[in-house]
Amino acid sequence: MNKQNSSLVRLLLDKIDHLDEATLVKKKVFNVTNLQMYTGWSLSKIYKLTSARLIPFSKPTNGSLFFEREKIEQWLLQNPSYTEDEIEGRVNDHLKKHQRNNS
Repeated sequence: MNKQNSSLVRLLLDKIDHLDEATLVKKKVFNVTNLQMYTGWSLSKIYKLTSARLIPFSKPTNGSLFFEREKIEQWLLQNPSYTEDEIEGRVNDHLKKHQRNNS
């Protein structure tokens, strides 16, 4: 394969990856393969998380696992780590609210 064809193949593969990502974002329910693509996790990590019941999932049949995208996103974003500016803003908001309530 010459250099021009190689570049074209790479470009096409990149476009396919972007289409796959766009399709994933629109899905409401993921299977294990979708979740793996969405998070970048290995299959073993996904199975460990589900067997330990650390991640929200459904198992309507004896074997198939399904994951609601919104619940996965909420789970992924729990326990956030705030920047110093965010913490300072939250403290200032709390102090202002406390001062208003005591006036």
